[in-house]
Amino acid sequence: MTSTANPGPVPKVDDVLITAELANRPSRPPDYERENGALGLLAQEMAAHPRGVLQKCAELVMELCHADSAGISILEPEGAGGVLRWCAAAGVFAPNLHGTMPAEASPCGTVMERNCVLLFDKAERFFPSLRGVEPRIYENLLTPWHAEGRAVGTLWAIKHTPDGRFDAEDARILQSLARFAAAAFQITSALDEAAVERSALRESEQKFRTLFEEMDEGFAVCELVRDDAGHPVDFRYIDLNPSIVHHTGMAPETLRGRRATEAFPGRDPWYVETYAQVVDSGQSVLEEHYFEHVDRWLRINVFPRGGDRFAVLYSDITDRKRVEIVLRQSEQRQAFLLRFTDAIRSESDEQALIKRAVQLLAEELLADRCYATRHNPTADLTNVLCEVRAPDMAPLPATLRFTDFPEAGRQTFEKTLVYDDTANDPTLSEADKTALKSMGVAALLSRPLRRDGAPIFALGVTSKVPRRWTSAEIALVEEAAERAWEAAERVRGEGALRNSEERFRQFADASAAGLWIREANSLDMEFASPAIAAIYGVQPDALLGDVKRWAVMVVPDDRDEAVACLEAARTGQTVVHEFRIKRSSDGAFRWIRNTDFPLEDATGQFQRIGGIAEDVTEAKLAVDHQGVLLLELQHRVRNIMAMIRSMTRRSADGAADVNEYGNLLEGRLLALARVQALLTRQVNTGGSLRDIVESEVSAQASGGGQYELVGPDVQLSPKAVEVLTLALHELSTNALKYGALSVPEGRLRVEWAPFEKRGRTWLAIDWAEAGAPARGPVTRRGFGSDLIEGRIPYELGGTGRLGIEPGGACCRLEFPLKEGESILETDAPTPTAVFGGTLDMTGAPDLTGCNVLVVEDDYYIAGDTAAALRGAGATVLGPCPNEEATLDLLKTAMPTHAVLDLNLGGGGPRFAIAHALKERGVPFIFLTGYDPDAVPADLAEVVRLQKPVPLSNIVKAVALL
Repeated sequence: MTSTANPGPVPKVDDVLITAELANRPSRPPDYERENGALGLLAQEMAAHPRGVLQKCAELVMELCHADSAGISILEPEGAGGVLRWCAAAGVFAPNLHGTMPAEASPCGTVMERNCVLLFDKAERFFPSLRGVEPRIYENLLTPWHAEGRAVGTLWAIKHTPDGRFDAEDARILQSLARFAAAAFQITSALDEAAVERSALRESEQKFRTLFEEMDEGFAVCELVRDDAGHPVDFRYIDLNPSIVHHTGMAPETLRGRRATEAFPGRDPWYVETYAQVVDSGQSVLEEHYFEHVDRWLRINVFPRGGDRFAVLYSDITDRKRVEIVLRQSEQRQAFLLRFTDAIRSESDEQALIKRAVQLLAEELLADRCYATRHNPTADLTNVLCEVRAPDMAPLPATLRFTDFPEAGRQTFEKTLVYDDTANDPTLSEADKTALKSMGVAALLSRPLRRDGAPIFALGVTSKVPRRWTSAEIALVEEAAERAWEAAERVRGEGALRNSEERFRQFADASAAGLWIREANSLDMEFASPAIAAIYGVQPDALLGDVKRWAVMVVPDDRDEAVACLEAARTGQTVVHEFRIKRSSDGAFRWIRNTDFPLEDATGQFQRIGGIAEDVTEAKLAVDHQGVLLLELQHRVRNIMAMIRSMTRRSADGAADVNEYGNLLEGRLLALARVQALLTRQVNTGGSLRDIVESEVSAQASGGGQYELVGPDVQLSPKAVEVLTLALHELSTNALKYGALSVPEGRLRVEWAPFEKRGRTWLAIDWAEAGAPARGPVTRRGFGSDLIEGRIPYELGGTGRLGIEPGGACCRLEFPLKEGESILETDAPTPTAVFGGTLDMTGAPDLTGCNVLVVEDDYYIAGDTAAALRGAGATVLGPCPNEEATLDLLKTAMPTHAVLDLNLGGGGPRFAIAHALKERGVPFIFLTGYDPDAVPADLAEVVRLQKPVPLSNIVKAVALL
């Protein structure tokens, strides 16, 4: 058959070589037992049928390497480069046995030229002679084999399927069998030559001897020694190759002719028993054994040679066995460390963790003592944290000094301490040995951990008797110490973190300001303290997660700037800013002051931002109110100063001299002060007419019998109190100077009563004096006359008449009882309120009783619209972000009005909700960015508000539905 594969252009030989892939391909673990069995079969075949060894070797290659074909090629001289003959072939390639191929046209030639293992992939691409081979060769693994130090042939394996793959283990096996094939080939070649002619026998024997002497494996021909009863009791060395010295530690000439018991006294009787079994049964034996005197592992192939003779092939497998031992010890160590780590990780207390680690290590190593210490070299102290010891051992002191162990203490700064026999260790000083002996330490293994070059912690084990610490035990203690310290640091860190978190929790719980933390990239809220509830009117959990949950509570006018401040904080800035929210719990507008700041992680990156939120509404209003108060104070002070100026000027007009001027001015200022005192007792309440009259009259009368006050208790406005007090002061002062109060027999009657006039309540006050001394005619109009007859009509809207009768002065005052402010009042103006910006619905139509459905897919527009409607008194259904949610809501709720967004989720306007509402008779408005043409004819009459639209317009539009 001819291959139909298209070889394509011929590449270079390196293009078809894939040997490097062996290092990267998954490789099965070595099956040494199976390999040893194969070598035993080859040894047996070589003993019984030497000429069949190469074919047997090819068959074993197929079996061990899972190949489709296998064979052995031998280079023969012919032509320029020689030809390769297939002297053994197995599997699919078996029909080609004894065939040939020019060396330069075959992968075998390349392998021999490069003298190394090679792996080819579809070699036909470079070697045209392989293109007609069926079945097709996909992967070809080859290794050279040698005779007399040169490559003379190859051992190869083939995969005939596209998915067939060789691995590194196949390459190793191929090399191992190639060495045996080389030996077998040379032996069979020698035998062939001996059969041809006797003269060639000597040459063949020499070749055999060369192989015998040059092969790496040790080879010995021995003979059993029996007692008189025929029982095997010993064996004698007949012939040995030079390599035997490597395997037994003794040269061939030393062993040749000697009994084993002479060469190796006290040798294990296993050898004689095993060798006798081979001789008696005629069956070969393969064993692996450790030879302590040479510290080597040997694989021993024993096969019969006829009679009591047998041959032994020694292969050094020390490296492989050591790898196996190391692997087994590593597996055991990893299993222990896994248990160790799981156990100490379950401890949350550092002391308990260290104690658990010490206990586990002591049990694993069967140590007389295991301990953990904390080092403080600067204080010359080592503190023993805990120990586990044998019952007959005294405890370690609680503290040890570095200076008591001069050499061991010095080495603690440099390496793991390993002393198999402390009493005889040359690296220890006498002081070290004495101190260690006093503690019962004959062997010590301790792993110190260092920070900045100084030891800080150690985990160690000791023995009462000298003990050789293995490399596996040293590695185990080192790893356990690392893990124990790492776990202890973790526990300390977790404890510190718990304490820190508890302090932060207490601080956050006690803080009147709201504390919060956000993830810097997403701005998602991760933490909000309890104070957030009072500030925002929602539970802190309601603000966790998406930043929109917080931002929607900020009034639209302030939202963009508030979010921009968060953006600034996550770039490393600390920002203090203020914004307004509409508090969810009561709908109140509140001023919030936020301090936003970045939080760095251990690498200096801003992974989070933190913040402090304070409700500064009262402070903001107080500042605004303070400004109003200042303006009001300025106004009132100016008015009072104007009044005093007028009073000062008018007092001067009526005074005869300076003394009289001073008395007049003082009296009038005192009257003014009494008015102010009266008006400030209670804010915005004015004063009692009776109190005012009695205060002014009693101040001038010599006793209560001189005057009579008649009238009901009437409450006057602040303005009336101001004017009447000054008027009554002038009347009382004049009565004392010239009138009824100037003589003991004089009398004064003040009477007042309310009356109706022009549909309003007025007050009439009559001042009447009797018994006053005679006085001359009044020639000028004074301050009192102007006050009574001018100011009362002007400021109180009434009338005032003053006259002088023979018995004294008489006066009648009439004015309406109405509210009026006095410049002497101290009541504060009404405080300002927080304006909620576009969300403030003060003065908007009242939507109380309306259930308004809001359908809007934009989170902020939906939230702001709902907040505005609630601010106007409406109950909001939703908001709903899509048709599905809206139609589900309409199954259980019936709105009275609705606000609809036309473009829900993109894709153009949608009218399913509008038609559903229209069928139910629910009036609604559209919020949209579309032109009127986008609305169908049956909905053309629906009110359409073009986005963006003021929130107050939405409320007005709903109110008009």
